[in-house]
Amino acid sequence: MAVARVATVKWSRRARTRQRRKCSIMQHMQQLRFEIRLSMMLRAACPIAARTALLICCLTSPFGAVGCGLRDSASPVATPAVGLNRTRVPLGGPLQMTYRFTVAEDASGFTDDYRVFVHFLDVDGALMFSDDHAPPTPTTSWRQGQEITYERRMIIPVYPYVGEVTVAVGLYSPVMGDRLALAGEHLGQRAYRVATLDMAPQSESGFLVFEDGWYPAESLPEAPDREWQWTTGRATISFRNPRADSTLYLEVKGRPELFDIPQVLTLAIDDTVIETLEMASDESTYHAIAVPARSFGAADTVALTLNIDRTFVPSAVTNGENPDQRELGVQVFYAFLEPD
Repeated sequence: MAVARVATVKWSRRARTRQRRKCSIMQHMQQLRFEIRLSMMLRAACPIAARTALLICCLTSPFGAVGCGLRDSASPVATPAVGLNRTRVPLGGPLQMTYRFTVAEDASGFTDDYRVFVHFLDVDGALMFSDDHAPPTPTTSWRQGQEITYERRMIIPVYPYVGEVTVAVGLYSPVMGDRLALAGEHLGQRAYRVATLDMAPQSESGFLVFEDGWYPAESLPEAPDREWQWTTGRATISFRNPRADSTLYLEVKGRPELFDIPQVLTLAIDDTVIETLEMASDESTYHAIAVPARSFGAADTVALTLNIDRTFVPSAVTNGENPDQRELGVQVFYAFLEPD
């Protein structure tokens, strides 16, 4: 299975398309209702109706005049900034993002815990995917002049697009649906450009095949997008030989509470040990492992083995409370190989 863990406006059809692109980052239901209301009134093909619809959109939207061609008069509550650990990322590859919000000196107190929306837009401004999240420090705890900084890692989806990507951020209320005014390059609808990057094609070596020693993918009902696969005592991943120095990205988790000493995971290609990892953390751990070209050998296909020194059977360690009788090694949440 391949894993790849994308003034007066003349309201013509083209104008409506441009407006929809400008507002394509709207993903909350309130915003969508305003666009539908506007679209229905435009069907009359009457300039007066069109201008009236535009006015209604501006007056009834929780964002006021934002995105309707008028200036946002609200005072910014903070200045956002996002740093990227790299500006070119292959499809399926990891991206480390550093977020910084500098709260305005004259900002009023936040009365709601706002979420951060992070939109990845194509060259036409269309929304491809997002990474919305709650900041580690709730906005109700933000204070005037304070700088809120945190890091977050995401995986670029295998999306049918390569080229320039604009990263837009903002703050929105999951309760009321309103967005807050920020300082920065405004894209409309209180979304602000904070970074750009290039999405690159995935290398053939990035297509990993999980061979022997793997159980089917699992997830929790409350987090269906967060998948993992258990290994047995020995599991194999195969891929095309990149014939170049590469980086293996791996997110894994052991069960240290079940053993007197932590499990040890050994990664090897044939007889060459690539890395040894101690599974001592109660949380999943993320690793970027440098693999020199010589370690891949001469064959066209490479087999990487994951060997765990101690396994467990859930039914045995819980005295039958858990009926699972599989022999389990470690959980693997993410694996990706990228030539340097």
